[in-house]
Amino acid sequence: MSQDEGARPRRQERGKRAARVDTGDRIVFRVNAEERQRLVSEAGELGISAYVRARLFGGGVRNRDALRKIAALHVAGRRIQQLAEKPGVDEFVIADTLGDVCAAIRGLVDELDDVVGDDEKAPAP
Repeated sequence: MSQDEGARPRRQERGKRAARVDTGDRIVFRVNAEERQRLVSEAGELGISAYVRARLFGGGVRNRDALRKIAALHVAGRRIQQLAEKPGVDEFVIADTLGDVCAAIRGLVDELDDVVGDDEKAPAP
């Protein structure tokens, strides 16, 4: 039996990937472990490079948690509207739910005020 018999067929060679295009200058700066952890934490899913760029040139970074809370409040508001449109729904249930939503909105405004600067603070509802 020769060496070629029973051997697996050779794989086709893969094409080489295109070389990465360097789109700009690289800036390197050193941070200690604590600063790096803070950067990673604040950047979140965005990544450190995109986070730094957004903070320096983009006017800030969107707070994804706050946006999720706003979306949840929107859904709650739609549900309250649907409850209010149904005949025979107890008005105290609607009022109680509205109170919960208003408290959540106040809490969200407080959180957002902590994130944005003093000149961008939203007025209290």
